[in-house]
Amino acid sequence: MKNNAMKNLKYVIISTMCLGLSSCGQQGKNGAPQAEVRNDTQTGPFNLASLTMGQNINDILKSGGLTTKDTVQTDEITLIGNERLAFSTEKILHFNGISLDGKNSKNTNKVLLHFGKVDHEIGPLANEKDDELGMYQLDIYTENEKKALFENLNQTLQKPIFETQHESFESEVKDNEIIQTPNKLKQEIAIWKNNDVVYYYCETQIDNKPDEYRCNLFVFKSKEWKDLLKGSGYPDLDKISLS
Repeated sequence: MKNNAMKNLKYVIISTMCLGLSSCGQQGKNGAPQAEVRNDTQTGPFNLASLTMGQNINDILKSGGLTTKDTVQTDEITLIGNERLAFSTEKILHFNGISLDGKNSKNTNKVLLHFGKVDHEIGPLANEKDDELGMYQLDIYTENEKKALFENLNQTLQKPIFETQHESFESEVKDNEIIQTPNKLKQEIAIWKNNDVVYYYCETQIDNKPDEYRCNLFVFKSKEWKDLLKGSGYPDLDKISLS
């Protein structure tokens, strides 16, 4: 009974992932994606694309020259039994030679590292292991960086296994009721899979709300993370097959 009470108290999810979104990307002069020219570690620029699921979070921070003091606040959720660290520093926002550093008038591009944190009184709640990376997440709000990221994914991972677009209308909560607004909501979904690793891309824009544009990239390989995203309202997760 004690363990159950502690479990219920400690692991209540108190928020849901927001899909109010904004476009992402920043290019160099003449419209070309910015090339990575600066070294942030002794061995060269940090590369998010080289991260592997199960990698130790402390090794990741060390390779990027980061500490937990460099984190930024975020409302994004993670799986029960896991924690997450969010960074908006240019040190870590590199993906296959592309700089994803940028911000619009409202939001700053960031990366979230989701990693296991086992309560040693309760034990693992799913398949999490202490300090092992389970998923990383990119939140991009600038158009040029979004464009550079999407082009890079197409170049390195080739054609997506699934790609589609959705159109609907934005909903909002008013007086405890969900109402539909006249603002059209558009989503572009692309999914790649490489060596059992899933790359789930979701770009959403809302008419009359340019600052709310956002694109996300979620990289993971376990079903638990797929279920988290599906429960948070991201579409087309049923197109992903995981063992």
